Amino acid sequence: MLSASERNRARVCRDVLGPQLRLNVPMTDQQGSSIPSSESGVAAGERQSDSWWEFSASSDPSWVGGEAPLQVTGRTLREAQGGAPHGDSVEVRLAWLELPERLEQHRLPMPPATADFLQVAQLGNMITSLFWGNNDFYESPAEKLAGAQPRADLITRYVIALMQNADSSDFDADGRIIGYGVLRLPQDAGAVTAQAWVGVHPGFRRHGVGTALAAAVEEAAREAGRTVIQSWTDHQLLDPEAVGSRPVYVRGHEAQDEDSPAAAPMPQGGGPESVDTGAPALELDPTRADASFARACGFAAAQLELVSVLDLSTALGAAQQVAARPDPAGSTALDQYELIGWTGACPEEHAEAFAQLWGRMSQDAPSGEMTVDPEQWDVDRLRRMEAAREAEGLVVITAAALHRPTGRIVGHSDIESYEYLPQAAFQANTLVHPDHRGHRLSLLLKARNIPQLLQIRPEAERLYTWNATENASILRANSRLGFVPAALMAAWEKSV
Repeated sequence: MLSASERNRARVCRDVLGPQLRLNVPMTDQQGSSIPSSESGVAAGERQSDSWWEFSASSDPSWVGGEAPLQVTGRTLREAQGGAPHGDSVEVRLAWLELPERLEQHRLPMPPATADFLQVAQLGNMITSLFWGNNDFYESPAEKLAGAQPRADLITRYVIALMQNADSSDFDADGRIIGYGVLRLPQDAGAVTAQAWVGVHPGFRRHGVGTALAAAVEEAAREAGRTVIQSWTDHQLLDPEAVGSRPVYVRGHEAQDEDSPAAAPMPQGGGPESVDTGAPALELDPTRADASFARACGFAAAQLELVSVLDLSTALGAAQQVAARPDPAGSTALDQYELIGWTGACPEEHAEAFAQLWGRMSQDAPSGEMTVDPEQWDVDRLRRMEAAREAEGLVVITAAALHRPTGRIVGHSDIESYEYLPQAAFQANTLVHPDHRGHRLSLLLKARNIPQLLQIRPEAERLYTWNATENASILRANSRLGFVPAALMAAWEKSV
């Protein structure tokens, strides 16, 4: 583990955000835990150098410590050793994170840029697990670093909240990252929006750290010439059982607050009955932590999305039934279309039409009251996006509708998965060109992809999808395939 002095010397190259911010944050005796990823170079059960934040999704809700093993995406980890920070208060400063050129976990002492980025990745994973109660959304450090690289169409920056001058007699807390913010700046011509996210370790919340991070991100967005900031939050878990959720613990206490999946279970009887009609009776809960924080920072709710999940152990039958009866009304209109598919990059002969479909997503996808920047897509941008997905470790399965008379792709549906997350897959874009709607193509494309996913990822257990609550046709298609409501995501917007 790097000493505090080594870490502080390494940070002199950072661009500190104006005058040093000093926050008196009461220390706690809470410690979380890390998921050493396959890239970490640390054997399961060993303590990872320079890792403080750790978490667990325990299969035994009664376990709060002791010898119980932790099950993390198929790997068994022992509880990490080490003390917890304590004292009266700590000073916190904000700095822009220096991205490492590469992750060098194998070097000792670990390079500061690598160590800091690993802390950010671990903290983000802990925060996500507190909401979902599983590891389905675990993001490997390598994937996170690949996603942070500057691209022609997107710039990403991280701001971090660092403890310093900590009053601690038995734990080197100096330089620990207790929160971070992400700023993403789309680079399309005429773009006015910025995308932001802020996360703080649960032991340091409600002491001004998140507010300071949000203010720093907002100022950077304003300096970049953006007039609108957007953010998305995991708002409420509706059905923990549908996602295999278990209570999550931050070491020393059970996180039974609004951030825990055990806090707000769906009432007996399941999800909203109106989902089948495409008009779910779902509303934003203004009392939840994300809503309170967003509004305190000046954001207004702009859209609500329903997160649905499909149990893949029983999904094949419904998908095959849909495929067997593509048009129950007996129309011959579907004879004009052929369903094709591929894994990875789009075949060259379809790349131009596929890029145009991607360009329509910003125009056609339901956006509620969100500001939408126009996006310019061509084959070069499509290939850059595909390369970025590959660098992040994504395996993408695509189903497409080929219009026989013109030979052009007029609709598509994507499913994404990661090698290191065998249990989960994620529905990405589904879009049909407006001139070709009304033929159930969205439903047929989704149904075609499910057997493909199970063939490539036979160990996959759950398929997640996100849809605007006003998107009635897609919600009906999801219900027909067996998706059930699992959670709500809120979209927020602020003019600056």
